[in-house]
Amino acid sequence: MMKVRATRGDEVQSFRAQLVVTKPETMELIAYTPIGTAAMTIRAEGDRISYTNHLEGTTVKTTAEDLARSLGFYTAELEPYEMAMLLLGLPPRRELLYEASAMGLARASVADVTVSFDPPQFPAHKVTVTRGGDTLEIEHLETIATKR
Repeated sequence: MMKVRATRGDEVQSFRAQLVVTKPETMELIAYTPIGTAAMTIRAEGDRISYTNHLEGTTVKTTAEDLARSLGFYTAELEPYEMAMLLLGLPPRRELLYEASAMGLARASVADVTVSFDPPQFPAHKVTVTRGGDTLEIEHLETIATKR
């Protein structure tokens, strides 16, 4: 579980979310309403992505490029599961520019996206993603690893 604050220009959204990476190339991000019901879900298996708006009851199939255009903090240079791994504080399999300490990642960048970790440790605690004027601030509240 995590607290998220997304800033795009003058628009700010805050919400709780859950990020699940179940196997290589598979991830799911669920954003919750203030009362704890699912507001939206992004599911990705490799480059197959679906975006479900639970409030409107719609699901859209999309691509990494379309996702990057609609989410200011995301880049099409990474598969969605690779971005999920970075948000958790784990380097994905691709070659990226990293700065690390003995405790974990301090910073990673790809294309025009920078991911910073405060403090640089694993599991990640506070993560900031910047792309241009867009910022995504994440505070990990709980990280769980299972055999699944």
